[in-house]
Amino acid sequence: FPRAWLARMGNPSKMVFMDVVGDSMEPDIHDGDMVLVDQSVQRPIPRAILAVGLDDAIYIKRVENRGGGIRLLSDNPDYSPMELYGDELSTFRIIGKVVWLCRDCS
Repeated sequence: FPRAWLARMGNPSKMVFMDVVGDSMEPDIHDGDMVLVDQSVQRPIPRAILAVGLDDAIYIKRVENRGGGIRLLSDNPDYSPMELYGDELSTFRIIGKVVWLCRDCS
């Protein structure tokens, strides 16, 4: 990718690709898509889609601060929000912001 294009998306030196597994973010992000994640973003951003880690798993979700906790939201209404409080937060981390996606990249 041209560096100038990447720079418009965020911090090119902190970007990674991730394969998406699952349908929790449909209709926008589908199972099998590839997303470009800017790892320089380490905080929740309203309405943004983020890559987050919880224990050993990685999720693509929207993130809300919830009075001492975190709420992970899926775009697919078949999935309930995940709410994390107290000790559950010890393994939570924001990996970065999803800045681009590719469908049928192969």
